Amino acid sequence: MQEIATPKKPKTLWKVRAIGAIVPLAGLAFAASAATMDLNGTIGPILDSVVELIPGIVNLIVAIVPAVIVLSVVGFIVAFFSRILGMLKI
Repeated sequence: MQEIATPKKPKTLWKVRAIGAIVPLAGLAFAASAATMDLNGTIGPILDSVVELIPGIVNLIVAIVPAVIVLSVVGFIVAFFSRILGMLKI
């Protein structure tokens, strides 16, 4: 059975053009607001708080690493003896 070819509606090109006109204007507004923004007043406190967190993170890592090493050694020994006992079929 032959299908009747219906013409497809063209995509709404006006939406694409409207977005194309708005995006550069938004970029100009962002550049204008960025020029008046005080970077030291906004980014400085964020960096200070991140720097204050770093020693705490390092202490957490230093506290956890020995426990992870001990648990991995104990797990290896338990698995090793479990395999040996499994081979003996006791």
